[in-house]
Amino acid sequence: MAQRMVPCPHCKRPLPEHASFCPYCAQSVRPQRPIKPPSHLWGKALRWGLGVCLVLAAVAAVVVPRLPKTYDAYGEVLYTDADGTYQLLLSAVSDRFTPMPEIQEKAELDMEYRVPSRLFINHVGTGVNAGPMFMQKVAFISTEFIQSETSPSPMVCSQPEEMSFSPEAARVSLLDYTGRSEPAELVWTLRMKNRDIIRLRQKIQLQPIRTYDYYPEDFPMETTQQLQDLVDRLSEEIPLPDIVNLHLPPVTYEGGLFIQSRPFNLYGSTDQQGHRTTFTDTVAIHAQNEPIAYFYDLDFVGNGENIGLSSPSRLWAENCTFSNWKTGVMGYGSAWVNVIGCRFSRNQVGFHFNSTGNSVSHTMFNDNHFEENATAVLLENVPTDVIMNFQNSRFSGNRVDIDNRCGQPLDLTQAIFE
Repeated sequence: MAQRMVPCPHCKRPLPEHASFCPYCAQSVRPQRPIKPPSHLWGKALRWGLGVCLVLAAVAAVVVPRLPKTYDAYGEVLYTDADGTYQLLLSAVSDRFTPMPEIQEKAELDMEYRVPSRLFINHVGTGVNAGPMFMQKVAFISTEFIQSETSPSPMVCSQPEEMSFSPEAARVSLLDYTGRSEPAELVWTLRMKNRDIIRLRQKIQLQPIRTYDYYPEDFPMETTQQLQDLVDRLSEEIPLPDIVNLHLPPVTYEGGLFIQSRPFNLYGSTDQQGHRTTFTDTVAIHAQNEPIAYFYDLDFVGNGENIGLSSPSRLWAENCTFSNWKTGVMGYGSAWVNVIGCRFSRNQVGFHFNSTGNSVSHTMFNDNHFEENATAVLLENVPTDVIMNFQNSRFSGNRVDIDNRCGQPLDLTQAIFE
């Protein structure tokens, strides 16, 4: 097959179709292209990646500090924002600087109890109470219990709120439980307006208390000496915090009764003729800083001298009478004393509060009857400034109804003065 001829692009002489050089004009028929050195693609990728990293670093420097943070601890958290560092802590008492990661309480099996869990907020730099200011930064606050689903008596908490009995606390949650409640964990959750989350935790541990009941059918307690001997023996045999209930016969006890080392609960009784358990001399409690001593359905009848019932620690008298004493009931030392549904008659002073303690058992002093006393109620010193409520208490024929020497806040709106 004849080879196809094409003209030289320079001298126009015929050349084979695939010739690359013209022998007539000595010119290259196919133009040469310059050879380019290979490009360093990895260098470009490195420079591009470095640029991306710089951009991401710049974005992170702006964005990361604004991401929400979570704080989670037992008892105390230190939280810092643009305004400074704050100490957030939980406590069951009024001390706003000491955290209580665990509340330990003593409880009788079938008794109901309530304790507060208090949230305090302090500014670390100055130590001032920062609760009101800090709560403006909070979007939402709540409490909940984490506990066994099989607990025979689950603990219950109220949602946090301000409460007058603890004015320095930013918020208070009330915890209700019985002696059969199993250990639980209380969780406070604060969701901040900047989306931070603060969780404060508190463990609740209960120490069960056993209760012992003694009856006159089983133990001699017909005379003051027999009763004193029983009190002294049980004080040595039964340790705190176990409870001892003495169910007394409807007899009249001559001579004083002294309760030392530990408190007792005394329950009076009434015979068929209407005679109640009666004491004609002082019943004095000397145990201090112990559980409440309860006195029910007892008559205290004096001769115009001495004190009917006295205590330097917590005392509760209900449905008792106090007549013809120099002082019917006296709380002193660190005592908090409640009288409920009692009758005070013909005493020089019916109810005398002279305590320099710092705790409160109950604010109610309701349904009492103060009649023909020189001074029905003498408030010389009362622990804390809690409002004492004399709801439905009746004052009649007293020379002085209430001598409020210490200026204690009182609620007399539902008291009756005749």
